[in-house]
Amino acid sequence: MNKLQTLIVGLSLSVTGAAQADPLNDLVNSSQAVVDQLNIGYKTVAGLRYNANAGYIAPTGMVDNAKISEAQRVAYNDAMSAMADMSFYTAEDFLLDQGDIALSNMETAIDTFTEAATEIAVILEVTTLAEEAAQTGTNADAQTVAEFAEANEASLTLQAETVTEYNSSLEDIEGYAQEAAAYIGIANDADSVAFFDSSAEQANSSFVDEVQASYQASNNWVKLDFDNVNYAAAVYFDGTNGLDLFVSSTQVLLDGEGQTFYTSSPSYVGYECFFYNTGCD
Repeated sequence: MNKLQTLIVGLSLSVTGAAQADPLNDLVNSSQAVVDQLNIGYKTVAGLRYNANAGYIAPTGMVDNAKISEAQRVAYNDAMSAMADMSFYTAEDFLLDQGDIALSNMETAIDTFTEAATEIAVILEVTTLAEEAAQTGTNADAQTVAEFAEANEASLTLQAETVTEYNSSLEDIEGYAQEAAAYIGIANDADSVAFFDSSAEQANSSFVDEVQASYQASNNWVKLDFDNVNYAAAVYFDGTNGLDLFVSSTQVLLDGEGQTFYTSSPSYVGYECFFYNTGCD
């Protein structure tokens, strides 16, 4: 029966710790020791051949220096076996890579947003004039705004395509930002990483090419599907099992207030400063 079993991170996890780099160094050192002997062997054989043909006798026992010892053979084989059992590309690495993909998509959407927003930002000029006229309440200032609007109506008219692009880019940014945050937030959680590592080990699936990740906003989880088995593993990020990655919209806006992307925007610095670099505080 092909039944998809979705495993959710629980309270008790029993997994090994993150792989250390020692097995790699052991393999480098032990294999290099054998290669060094091989190099001496080739050089010795070449010299023996040359001198034999020339009629010269090499010292007895000089080939001993080129021999591979039993200790070297065992050390290399042990290092190979240890390396074969190691997992260096872990769930954390995999999740962070998925997060990077989402971040890249988010940046592309931000570029689209910036282009559309900059086109819309030209209305800041007429907005400023209209606000000043409204504050003074004089017919003269109101007439100035009217004449400005008449002269610039074509360039200041908001095109439907631009507004659609602006609105769509906002939705794309939100979606990719949430996806990236889910992957990165789970990658930063030791229990979740341990759970995914354990699940992949049980499924005998490598994170390099035998695991597929999916972010599911409707379920508030990140799910990993393993090629070698008929079940998946998932981690909630809404607090269902302890991990809560959500922040409030109020907090998002507060965080945004201090970001350069906002403090250098035309809506913050004003029309003259942004477009002409004049009147900047």
